[in-house]
Amino acid sequence: MMNYTIKDCILKAELEDVKHLLLSLDLNVEEVTETIMIYDEEKLIGTGSIDHNIIKMIGVLPSYQGLNITSLIMTELTQRLYQKGIHKFFLYTQPKSMDLFVNFDLNLVVQTPHIVMFENKLKPISEYLNKLKKQIPNKHGSRASLVMNCNPMTNGHLYLIEKASKENEDVLLFLVEENRSVFTFDVRFNIVKEAIKHLDNVILIPSGPYIISSVTFPTYFLKSLSLASKVYMQLDAAIFNQYFMPILEIDKRYVGHEPKDPMTHAYNQTMKEILKDKLVIIERITYEENVISASYVRNLAKEKRFDDIKKIVPNSTYKFLISPQGQAIFHD
Repeated sequence: MMNYTIKDCILKAELEDVKHLLLSLDLNVEEVTETIMIYDEEKLIGTGSIDHNIIKMIGVLPSYQGLNITSLIMTELTQRLYQKGIHKFFLYTQPKSMDLFVNFDLNLVVQTPHIVMFENKLKPISEYLNKLKKQIPNKHGSRASLVMNCNPMTNGHLYLIEKASKENEDVLLFLVEENRSVFTFDVRFNIVKEAIKHLDNVILIPSGPYIISSVTFPTYFLKSLSLASKVYMQLDAAIFNQYFMPILEIDKRYVGHEPKDPMTHAYNQTMKEILKDKLVIIERITYEENVISASYVRNLAKEKRFDDIKKIVPNSTYKFLISPQGQAIFHD
């Protein structure tokens, strides 16, 4: 076996070399937390990256494919994850390259036209959802679902939840758990829990790692529409359709019509393509001819216009925003 060298990608020139290699292989270049390079003497022949708990951007020069370079990269990256205390991890690759990874100790989660997602066998998605299923009431009649970030919760969110609650026997409300919003998950969870306490058929659930997370939809939090965003939209929606709906016996997913935000509009369109008639799109409510949105509430909070805020949010949101903790979020 040849004596290959593994190096960390640190210097700007090294990063450019990695980009050149990946682009030559028709692979996307994304921001990651760590990248390694494989050299045959002075020649860069392969690369792989970690983005928190995701292995991605693995590429090997065509002339070196079939020489176990991918295995060398996988071994190095998985060892690094374990050294960091990360035992649950995922892997992204293109459909044309998925056969390279079937012999590793991985489960195929989902394949879309543009991306394939694997996970290691520790606590796989089916186990995760079957455990969750035991924690919610048995299904009796129509079951709806909603996925919300509520950053913060508005009367628009509440209207959509109440609409689903009235039209179905029960509702699973998944609150985005990822802590990459202005309001932390704990704050958002407590606000929503208080706001929906009058709806006894709505079950509030942390979204976990498989819905709008850094694993399934990392570009969601960047709020910029791109080719990568559309790829992750398909991934996120496909996972929900393939796993959440059958395992948790979900009949419908409710979303609000999005007239302004390009990211959310594109996500709704992607879900419609994948979920088809299982997606229910509800017209959003307005206040003084303006669509009520979380971003509008955040802007009002920055301007300390609490009288205006009170008219468009549940009381639990309003109470938090006027509290010292809430006002500290928008303190200059």
